Formats: sequence, C-alpha cells, structure tokens
Amino acid sequence: MKLLYVFMLFIITGNSQAEELKKIEALGGKVSILAPQNFGKMPSDILEIKYPASRRPSEVLSDKTGGVTLAFNHTNNAMQPSQVKDAHKSISKMFHSMYPSATWLRDEVIVQNGKTFMVMELITPAIDTKIHNIMYGTSVDGRFLLAAFNTTTEQADEWLPIGKRIMTSLSIK
Repeated sequence: MKLLYVFMLFIITGNSQAEELKKIEALGGKVSILAPQNFGKMPSDILEIKYPASRRPSEVLSDKTGGVTLAFNHTNNAMQPSQVKDAHKSISKMFHSMYPSATWLRDEVIVQNGKTFMVMELITPAIDTKIHNIMYGTSVDGRFLLAAFNTTTEQADEWLPIGKRIMTSLSIK
C-alpha cells in the first residue's frame, strides 16, 4: 500500500522539469519569461554549430545536451507594435517557403500579457532528427524580437508541455 501511495504521489507531482521553472529576464531586463533552472547559457562551441553566424540569436539558453533551447533574437529590423500582424504575414510566408515539408501546428497572431505576438509552431526536419519549434515574435524598443523554444521530437514528450508553459509566460516590459 505504501508503494502505491508513493507511486501515486510521483504521478501527481511528477519529476518533471516544469516544477523547476524560474522567472528570468533577458535582453537587459526588457523580456521576462519562465525558464528551467537547469538551463544555462549555451556553450559557444555548440552555439557555433547549431546557429550559423548569419542567423545566430542574441541569447540562447539550453539544457546540457543543447537539444532543448530557448533563444532570443532581438534583430535590427525595425518594427512597431502596430506592425506585428503585417510582419506575421510576411514571416509566415517566408517560413512556409523555407520549410515546405514542415508540419504546421499554429500560425496566428495573439494577445498575451497585454502585447501582440505572432506565433508559429511547426515541426521541421534537421540533419538527424526533427525539431519542434514554438516561435513568438513581437516588437521590443521598435525592433523585431523573435523568441523560440525548440526541442527534438525525441524529447518532445517530456519537454513540449514545459515549452508551451515557458512561451505563454513570455512578457515584454
């Protein structure tokens, strides 16, 4: 009976990384988001392999394997909050062209935490796996910000619910 109780407690509370989320700030405090406590700044050697210099995000946090990431790219592209919907149309079209074999799960504009975001969720092919991407885009300081949570499909059962929770916590100051 005691074993059954411990098993039920394990199921209810779980050992999920979700219990270890903490609020962090990124981009000099302009963005806040929940992130796993065990995430750290992605090591530069892995960063250089995963992200070519031309597409390297401003900041990347990851698990120790680099297979699960939370990236922020505060681009130099001008964008005002009123332009998010129009930008979504263009960026969505570009992503559909870049990844014709992707499986699309979401492609919309939402209001979250008082700000307008474009949201694209898709599964894309990689060299040796598939990647589940959840991307949010918005305007920060008159420039385009893209925040992305990525996990391999092999790790999606564990990480996808956490990734969705992370992304819904995204807030712009």
